[in-house]
Parts: sequence; C-alpha cells; structure tokens
Amino acid sequence: YSREDVAKHAARDDLWVIIDGKVYDLTEYVDEHPGGADAIARNAGGDATTGFNGPQHPSRVFDIVDDYLIGALK
Repeated sequence: YSREDVAKHAARDDLWVIIDGKVYDLTEYVDEHPGGADAIARNAGGDATTGFNGPQHPSRVFDIVDDYLIGALK
C-alpha cells in the first residue's frame, strides 16, 4: 500500500494506520482500544508509529495488532 492508499481510510468506521512500515486496518479494534478510541483515531489514515511505540504499550500489544495487519507500505 502507498501512503495515499492509507490516507483514504481516515474515518472511525474505515480506519487504517501505518506502524513501522506495515499497514493495519484497525476499524474493528478502534472502539476496543484500552486507551480510548481517540488515541487511535487521531492517527487515522496516517503514521501511528510514534504513538504505538510509546511507553504506555505492553509487549503483548504487538500480538494484538498483528491480527489487523493487511500489508506493507510501499
């Protein structure tokens, strides 16, 4: 996927993000996020790497998002 492809999915009901060069469709997860939906929604359609790799996330979060991986950034 390109950054332009990801940018087309910037709504809470159609939410893609980039994390470490991978593309994730978090549409089904956004309302389940323990930190609140806004924490994910603010990066909708863009790069969420900085927020994702912050100290607030336990290591198991990597396993959770892998379920939503849809591809790699070109």
